[in-house]
Amino acid sequence: MKTLDGILYRFRGYVLGALAIALCILPARQIEIACAPDAPTTTAFILCLAGILLRIKTRQFIGEHTRGSIHAADILVKAGPYACTRHPLYISNTLIALSAILFHLGIAPVAIPFALVVILFEFFLAHAENRFLEGKFGDEWREWKPSPLAAFRNRHEAQTEPKRTFFRAFCADWATWTWLLLYYLLLLAKKVFMS
Repeated sequence: MKTLDGILYRFRGYVLGALAIALCILPARQIEIACAPDAPTTTAFILCLAGILLRIKTRQFIGEHTRGSIHAADILVKAGPYACTRHPLYISNTLIALSAILFHLGIAPVAIPFALVVILFEFFLAHAENRFLEGKFGDEWREWKPSPLAAFRNRHEAQTEPKRTFFRAFCADWATWTWLLLYYLLLLAKKVFMS
């Protein structure tokens, strides 16, 4: 029998896709194109850029593409962003999703449920992955204590060199960048033409 964790992990892209469609259906917050960007737009841009940079940096250290429908891990990656946190990809996904919510809805009461659902979903995925990794790596996983300071303390470990260049890590996620660009263009078009 499949567990809820396994089902949600397998269909995580569809869940986030459904949330993206639901967000897009809501009326867009109006923006003035001729003026300087407002605070929500600027904050959304910063969140999106931070999420993208974190995602690329993380992809430098995890090696081969990890997109799949089942949990799998050959090694426990503890270098790069993983020295600071166990789940940098989920954090990057959360930042990018929150940026879309803020860009589209601004600071509005309707944005809060979307933000909470995204945060809880990513948290749930991280929790499911924690259980998988603990089961696979046991004591090595339990003894691993990432922290923001760990990146500085452990920079001379053998696994600190990235497996990919920044450019190759960026290219490894070409499908993600394509969908993200198309989605933001859709949100922008909705703001401009349907306001």
